[in-house]
Amino acid sequence: MSLVVDLRCLQDVNYRKRGIGQHALSLLRQAPGPVTGIIDPAMPPLPGDMSALVAELSPHAYISGAKLFLNPCPFGPNQAALARLLTAPGVTKAACVYDFIPFDDQATYLADDAARLDYFTALAWLKRYDVLLPISAPTEARQRELFGMRPSVVTGVALPGWIYDIAPQKPRHILTISGNDPRKNPEQLAAAHAASPVLRRLPLVITGWLAPERAARLRSISGVELPGAVSDEAMRSLYAQAYAVVTPSRAEGFSLPVMEACAAGVPSIASDIPAHRALLPIEFLFPLDDPAALAHRLEDVLARREAVVQAQSGLWREFSEEQVAAKVFAALLPKPALARGAKPRIAMLTPMSPEKTGIAAYSAACAAELGKLARLDVFAGNAVSTLPYANGKYDAVLSVIGNSPLHERIYDNSLRWGSAALCHDARLMGLLHPRAAALASAELGRVVTEREIAAWAADESQRAACFLGELAAARPLIFHERHSVALVRERFGVAARYLRFAMQRQFPPMDKQAARAALGIPMAQKLVVSFGFVTRGKGIPAALAALALLKGRVDIKLVFAGEDASQTENFRALARELGIADAVQFGTGFLPEALYRLWLAAADAGLQLREGLPGNISAALQDCIGAGLPSVASADLAENLSAPAYIKRVSDKPDPREIASALEDVLTAPPETEEARLAYCAAHSMAVYAAELLELLLP
Repeated sequence: MSLVVDLRCLQDVNYRKRGIGQHALSLLRQAPGPVTGIIDPAMPPLPGDMSALVAELSPHAYISGAKLFLNPCPFGPNQAALARLLTAPGVTKAACVYDFIPFDDQATYLADDAARLDYFTALAWLKRYDVLLPISAPTEARQRELFGMRPSVVTGVALPGWIYDIAPQKPRHILTISGNDPRKNPEQLAAAHAASPVLRRLPLVITGWLAPERAARLRSISGVELPGAVSDEAMRSLYAQAYAVVTPSRAEGFSLPVMEACAAGVPSIASDIPAHRALLPIEFLFPLDDPAALAHRLEDVLARREAVVQAQSGLWREFSEEQVAAKVFAALLPKPALARGAKPRIAMLTPMSPEKTGIAAYSAACAAELGKLARLDVFAGNAVSTLPYANGKYDAVLSVIGNSPLHERIYDNSLRWGSAALCHDARLMGLLHPRAAALASAELGRVVTEREIAAWAADESQRAACFLGELAAARPLIFHERHSVALVRERFGVAARYLRFAMQRQFPPMDKQAARAALGIPMAQKLVVSFGFVTRGKGIPAALAALALLKGRVDIKLVFAGEDASQTENFRALARELGIADAVQFGTGFLPEALYRLWLAAADAGLQLREGLPGNISAALQDCIGAGLPSVASADLAENLSAPAYIKRVSDKPDPREIASALEDVLTAPPETEEARLAYCAAHSMAVYAAELLELLLP
């Protein structure tokens, strides 16, 4: 049984100590198998003794592998947060239904627009459940009047553990368990107490918090004791010393005090309403708004107290925690199997063309293969919204995350609604820059200033935070390199998943002579190409220094094939200073696919360097591998791609002499690449990748 339970009612102090919270907690204690609990990170944390009852806590309703969903509080706030589970056809959904009192008394409980909107929204969501679990037969009857015939099981409510084994003491008082809700109606009992000479001789204890004006009104009716809200231990003592327990409510879904009294060996009488008729024989009921009738019934019960205790002694036994939970969990049906041959439905949210980014290109290649295995809907640009996240028709939702503002809406929706996340970057400081200092402070457990953030931006190697903490809530969180998997486990305690980076392109044999003719590069000259944005983090100063060391030994041209960045003029000045300005070309602008392939075909070697912390992926380096182009690359880039031997590794801290030596080896004695290239392309094909991705999305 793969069970998900909404635990937000246990975070809310307004529910936790009430019957709803206690019912939820009793079911949680008896749940079969591991439970995933849904919480709201914006609410107070779940108490430790409660969180210990679940295997995992999720800040959203995107939970891979969910088969059963139980909502113990379907009329709580923000039911829309559960939309994904409630619209998922493969998840069996059950809701505990307590009563429809607010619907039946809207003047009292739904007097303002906000309350009405919340309640009727929750009422609409209730139609999404496969089975309803009313706590009493009267609640089920009203449910059917409102919703028609629906699968439904009456469960009752478990008595609290503290009510058992109460040792009787000398009776002292009449007891009622009340509160400030107007339907609790303690005024009728106070009036009956005041009108009866027999009852007036006994103290009347009314527990529960009461507003000062209501407490004053009760004291004006009769001499009452008002201890307020009391502890469980104090409640045991009050029950032990009670002549009788009276429950005069005008409306209830169930009524725990009625059964608590029976379990404690105390006579129990109650108002003649549907919920009480389902619990007590009619001889122990009294009419509403008739204090004289209540007094008469209570006097009669007190006169034959022992006989009443005996008559009521077995009424409570079906409401043990174990018996109630057994009814609830027996009502949950197994998840229907996916029809044979049916493809799962996947939503993928990602930048796509015309965005000129590596992630957009990668997602396009991935979607082409994933679409062969699943019914795939891709949402990009203005189509990115909350709807795919909240739509349970999707068996999985995949958010593609990168370190740029292009991913902002995808990232925010993933955090709010939950999803699987495929993170292309080992750090997200660029995406989260407006909140970078606060996020880094939380991650590192110390104050991080804006000045420190600026220093990290200027020198990636100094960055101490990864900014992946929020994204760690994704289920699953997927990376293309193992460093981030280990980092997320170490810092955030989350078991992220590794998926090896796939080939985006196929490279048939290419004509080097034709490519060079098209680009105007003589065949005699050695051509080294570095692909990607021309930025400081690409080790460009070290690459230029290496080129200077090779000057005079090898006729070489170094081309940085990609779009210029702000530091390009500084790089040109350095090239002039090193005396190699005529041997280097900075920036070609954005390369259309055909021109990109020409540069790969024309090159004698690739050069892909990266400065900073580990965990980087280079799609350009993988294209060099796929094209069979011998290359020199930073060790981290090469290892993260499991690069074959014709990719020479150099230190992640660029050393011009090491780079020059590696380039000279590659250029003067080019290695054979074809056999290794074919093996690599087969193992890293996008078709293999798509199948492995689908397995991660649908565990």
